[in-house]
Amino acid sequence: MELTSHFSTEVYRYIILTSSVLAYLDPGSGSFILQLILASLVGSLFVFKNFWKKLLSFVRGIFSRDRSDKE
Repeated sequence: MELTSHFSTEVYRYIILTSSVLAYLDPGSGSFILQLILASLVGSLFVFKNFWKKLLSFVRGIFSRDRSDKE
C-alpha cells in the first residue's frame, strides 16, 4: 500500500510541477495515435470474444458429458 501511495504522489508531483511544453502535434501523428488506440480497442475486443467462446465451449463440454454419462 505504501508503494502505491508513494508512486501516486510522485506522479502527482510530476504532473503538477512540470512546465508547459512547446510541442507541435501534426495531423499525421494525431491520426497515427488515433489508429493505435482504435486498433488496441478492436484487438482487445477480438481477444475477449475468442476467450469467451472457448470458455463457453469448455463449460458446455463439461455439462454435456455429465448428461451423456447419466443416460
